Amino acid sequence: MKHFILHIFYQKQWVFLFCIFLFSACVTSKQINYLQELSKNQIPKDTLINLDYKIQRGDNLYIKIFSSDETANKIFNTTNSASTQLGTLYSYPVYEDGTIDIPFIEPVFVQGKTLRDAKNIIEEQLKKILSNVSVNTSILNKTFSIIGESGCGRYSMPKEKINIFQALALSGDLTTYADRKNIKIIRQTENGETKIHNIDIRNKDIINSEFYYIQPNDVIYVPHLTEKTFGITHFTGILSTTLSTISLIATIVNLGILLKPQ
Repeated sequence: MKHFILHIFYQKQWVFLFCIFLFSACVTSKQINYLQELSKNQIPKDTLINLDYKIQRGDNLYIKIFSSDETANKIFNTTNSASTQLGTLYSYPVYEDGTIDIPFIEPVFVQGKTLRDAKNIIEEQLKKILSNVSVNTSILNKTFSIIGESGCGRYSMPKEKINIFQALALSGDLTTYADRKNIKIIRQTENGETKIHNIDIRNKDIINSEFYYIQPNDVIYVPHLTEKTFGITHFTGILSTTLSTISLIATIVNLGILLKPQ
């Protein structure tokens, strides 16, 4: 009888520990809510002024040249009937040496420059041969990618700047199991280096980070929480699992009593 009571006691201990484990595996609101007021030691490390995108090798620049000289306008902006996309008409690839080729002027070095800087440099070069010249510049085929717990896909940037929340919204937002405090942004610099940055979008201070805005060619990786392994997200799920476990153990214990030799 004594051994049987000890056996029941150990079974209850096991149930108690299992219940603690289940509650610890629950996904809480603190893990999934955005823009929270977190403690000071959780402020992102990379809190800087938002930086403009810098042109890289392999980019395609949209460059349209305007001048008071109609003949020059026709030369630089003549449409090609064989082209079907407007962007193709004014597309200038950035070569491996960081330059672009514009007719009638020397190659222009634009690698590492912002679009505003590139615009000013091109205008200065064109002013040597044209008067009253103005240039419009932008990046063609601006895309970013998302992988992990937010689906998988490559998306076009609908405007010059979009923030991390707008980028995630394009993919359909994050799942409950997404680890919002350890999102990784893989970004290539203007020098060709690849860097990985961790951000915490639960923290409202993310809006002050240089990684709040997505840049062309960024890859956003969203890891999953360990809770996904157990598939428990709500209290009702924990309660149901706990009751089922207790019921199973009680059935096993009762079966042991019935089968125990008299």
